[in-house]
Amino acid sequence: MGASTDTEADNAAFKAKQGLHFPLLSDPGGQAIAALGIRSDRGFAKRTTYLIDGGGTVRRVWDPVQIDGHADDVLAAARDLG
Repeated sequence: MGASTDTEADNAAFKAKQGLHFPLLSDPGGQAIAALGIRSDRGFAKRTTYLIDGGGTVRRVWDPVQIDGHADDVLAAARDLG
């Protein structure tokens, strides 16, 4: 799942353009971002990835996110969970 400070309409357009097939939550007021301790800059959340196991435990956090190779890193870490 993803989250963004964009509006629901903007998120829907982004999902369609990128062909995403997972929930993308809208947090335009930044309440969820603040609760999670995600840094923001001028109203934009910094990219942060949380790997959460099946029991709801955060197993790893990537902050900051380096885009190149990030998906592969997250997938490898998820596979290591077993």
